[in-house]
Amino acid sequence: MSKSPLYTVLLIEDDAGDALLIEEILEQQECLARLVTAERLAEGMSCLQHINCDAVLLDMNLPDSSGLSTMTRLIDFAPGIPIIILTGDSDESFAIEAVKLGAQDYLVKGSIDGKILKRSIFYAVERKKLELALKQTRDLFERQARIDYLTGVYNRLMLNELLEAEQQRARRSGADLSLVMYDLDHFKKINDSYGHTVGDHVLKEVAQLASNNVRAHDILARWGGEEFVVLVPNSDLNQAILLAEKLCCLCRSYDFGNGLQVTASFGVTQFRADDNTESFTVRADEALYLAKRNGRNRVESI
Repeated sequence: MSKSPLYTVLLIEDDAGDALLIEEILEQQECLARLVTAERLAEGMSCLQHINCDAVLLDMNLPDSSGLSTMTRLIDFAPGIPIIILTGDSDESFAIEAVKLGAQDYLVKGSIDGKILKRSIFYAVERKKLELALKQTRDLFERQARIDYLTGVYNRLMLNELLEAEQQRARRSGADLSLVMYDLDHFKKINDSYGHTVGDHVLKEVAQLASNNVRAHDILARWGGEEFVVLVPNSDLNQAILLAEKLCCLCRSYDFGNGLQVTASFGVTQFRADDNTESFTVRADEALYLAKRNGRNRVESI
């Protein structure tokens, strides 16, 4: 009973003799690789769109492409595919440069034997898997460093970065920039009366409610505890107040389940030319506490 191919390998090579030799080498080694061939880079790219390939054997001097750009074009087109460069004796230093740019390995055509080719394909595939796994892990850590774990909106660290960038943009362009800060009223009573699981549910729902009702370029973040911030680019104070009033009303009327009603107090301010991050956020915080002192469940501005 014949075994299924372990790998599908795309060979992009315009020399029919070299292509046949590689095919024979793989067969002799019982490499369990299905070989797909293409004579031009464009043809190879087309194959990758229709065939799930595990690796590419690439001659960098093809009728429609030559030099390092052959490999970089292929990497840009299919960044997840491991590439093994095929090169002549005189091109070895050239191939080393290709490896530095992203190829997994290179093989000198006159020196290829079955064991070397089989091992190169195996290691190229496994190294690429490891690269992708490490990238996914790195991306996850970067996301976790910027996203609040409970609510899924930006955390305070990320907000500070974006706040600084938006302030610089406002200074340069003279564009309006406003800040809405809001805090859930009597949130401790919710945790004490219903438990922290319900409290967490409320925080997630409040964050989702705001996320669904701000503009795509508005920046929503959890400031800490039960406190949230919306950074509102290209909006003056009156426009930001309208947004805050909308969110205040939505929160007040939202069904959090089990008859639970939640309100929030909002503070709004507009960026001034002499502001820094501290003065800007402190003023929004002062407006928020003014809303608290004036009865909660309302919007105040400074």
